[in-house]
Amino acid sequence: MTQPQLLALQPFLTVAIFIQSLAAMVGSLYYSTFGDPVANLAAKNLFPVGNGFTPCELCWYARILMYPIVFISYMALATNDRRYSKYVLILAGLGIPLEMYHYAIQKLPIQTFFTCSSANPCNALQVNYFEFITIPLLCLTAFVVIFVLAMINEYINRRAATSDSK
Repeated sequence: MTQPQLLALQPFLTVAIFIQSLAAMVGSLYYSTFGDPVANLAAKNLFPVGNGFTPCELCWYARILMYPIVFISYMALATNDRRYSKYVLILAGLGIPLEMYHYAIQKLPIQTFFTCSSANPCNALQVNYFEFITIPLLCLTAFVVIFVLAMINEYINRRAATSDSK
């Protein structure tokens, strides 16, 4: 791809990062407020009161890493800032191993060193679609998609900086 074509791709990357992080944020808020959307659809009540899942400690850490990405990517869109991806890479880069660990303690016999309570353990399976899709896996997927898109954006930034310095 030529330099102008790569630069034209950047707004689409930013929109994709924004949409992915917003979907992750809204999804986490839905799960904690209304519970399992599949079960709610089956019960023909998409917004039941009092069915939400209380987030465990690791879920809170994931939220701390995911939610700022929504605002960073929105501000990048609003201001046409192409240099935001370094911040997103840090947040998503921390979120990936966190959610890999969270998924592992759900699916493997691993002891956690976090202070997850017995009333709300980090290895609890609130949802388990197809016997492998859990909330931490959904969050991990979002972090990976965001990380890859931010890496592409950072590559374009570096390539543009290299061509500008010539």
